[in-house]
Amino acid sequence: MMPFNALKFFLLGFFVLFALGIFAPTCPANAQSQSDQAGTSPPPQSPGGKQGLDFSVGPRGLDSLSYNGQSLLHSAQDGELQPWKSAFRAALDVLFPPRSSPAPAPAKGADTVDLFYPWGRASCTYGKQGDKITMRIEVSNAGPKEIDQLSLRLMELNFPSLAKGGTLEAGMFGFGFKGPEWPLHKGPASIPSVADPQFVVPIVRVDYGTGSLNFCSDDLECSVDVPDSTNSPAKTSYPFVITCRDIKPHASKTFNISLRFGPAGSRVQDLSGDVLERYAAKYPFQLNWTDHRPIGAIFLASSGINVATNPRRWILNYGEIDVTTDQGKAAFREALLKHADKSIEALKDVNAQGMITWDPEGEEFLGACYYGDPRLVPTFAPEMEFKNNSAKSVIDEYFEKFRAAGLKVGVCIRPQRIEMIDGKPIHQAAEDENAVQILRERIAYAKQRWGCTLFYVDSTATVSGALNPDVFKAVADAYPDVLLIPENESMRYFAYSAPLNSYMHHKITSTPAGARMVYPKAFSVLMAPEGDRPEDHDALVTAVRGGDILLFNGWYGGNEAGKIKKLYEEATR
Repeated sequence: MMPFNALKFFLLGFFVLFALGIFAPTCPANAQSQSDQAGTSPPPQSPGGKQGLDFSVGPRGLDSLSYNGQSLLHSAQDGELQPWKSAFRAALDVLFPPRSSPAPAPAKGADTVDLFYPWGRASCTYGKQGDKITMRIEVSNAGPKEIDQLSLRLMELNFPSLAKGGTLEAGMFGFGFKGPEWPLHKGPASIPSVADPQFVVPIVRVDYGTGSLNFCSDDLECSVDVPDSTNSPAKTSYPFVITCRDIKPHASKTFNISLRFGPAGSRVQDLSGDVLERYAAKYPFQLNWTDHRPIGAIFLASSGINVATNPRRWILNYGEIDVTTDQGKAAFREALLKHADKSIEALKDVNAQGMITWDPEGEEFLGACYYGDPRLVPTFAPEMEFKNNSAKSVIDEYFEKFRAAGLKVGVCIRPQRIEMIDGKPIHQAAEDENAVQILRERIAYAKQRWGCTLFYVDSTATVSGALNPDVFKAVADAYPDVLLIPENESMRYFAYSAPLNSYMHHKITSTPAGARMVYPKAFSVLMAPEGDRPEDHDALVTAVRGGDILLFNGWYGGNEAGKIKKLYEEATR
């Protein structure tokens, strides 16, 4: 006999599949509108027709839409206002509909379309301002529970050729918005199709050959998205979707959306400059860091070291270190301070502003590196506290040497908590809720003990994506005198930090263009440990002139450091 739980899940799966079969054909036809069946499809317009924006509104949404004579709707059905949700959520709504009374019907205007739900109503009022379609969405929640999010398909546009564009999001690795050379949402996988105003300006740019458009949340209140095409393999038809959030019980909330049209190749600034300005005013640039000289990266340990008497894998003396005896600890102390002197010489030769030490805790537990918690130095690397009759421990003298040479100092920190499991440190998943406290505690320790002001923030991502930018705003508010350098990023990070982007790994040669559209003074830290390649020399010179900071290997001189020095010298001419 089938176990009860298995039977329950089997039945649930059957009902979900059954509901999907019911829901799929009926929802698009009904669109939950109070109107009857839409009229017949309008004939397609030719490129030689009426110039500028032209559209008409029917009982269910847009009946027609063209720009400069190019029709962008296959049919009136493509212009319908419709609910948008995952198939699974749609099935559950059919099986278990909310139990609340519908809102009373409003006095409907000629250009207003209503969708009715068990909990209330969503209305869209269309308007025209030059070459811009405005859509005023009012969501009325008559029910007793808050609506955390509601997604609507405003329309589905059909383009005459493969569309290009995307959001202004930088992506987790800083690829950024490059312009129209990417097919729509076929750029780097780290850049989502949705433009969520918590992370990025809510604009999706589309260049479709005969024209351009910007899909915008004008009041920055909802996400805008152009999900994947609905007509593979041609990929010329795309739904335009918004997600409204936080509609309180027994209340209404308004969301203002627009589609802004312009000639092919139009810049985001040309079509949506007001939205960019509004976003920068809501989330102002507050990074006050004026020193843009290079920064040296220093690594004290390596996974390649495997010496029994050197469990923290220190690279000093080629790994031939013994930290198990006082004599060995004294030799370790001497080697570390000599390493500092050598690093200072290399940093000063390049005119660096300072250095970041990645691993003062060592690298004993390879699966957990980098630990990113300077408070663990005494526990994980007790030899760093060795004094050898000195008034200060060796790790304190190490950082003091750099500061005495006029250099800033820093360490690597992480937003994850560490738990000891079977005697080994294991990083827990990062969470937006706890990240602020974790980062503030680690910064406070490093600032107070070693005077650190440079902080590389490793692994700045949760299981669902980059940490919320509000985390970095809160940390920057608490410590306005430090430079935060997060590993991963979203566009709004640039208001509070200088994200790390890798020239070495990803050939990133500048701050993403999307970030600079909103924050002209934004800058990145570009990892370039080997200097530049000839084909990228001019791009990196331009990056330095624009304020980007180059990160290089700061514990030795040589050809690589010489390339960094040359780039800065050329940039200041």
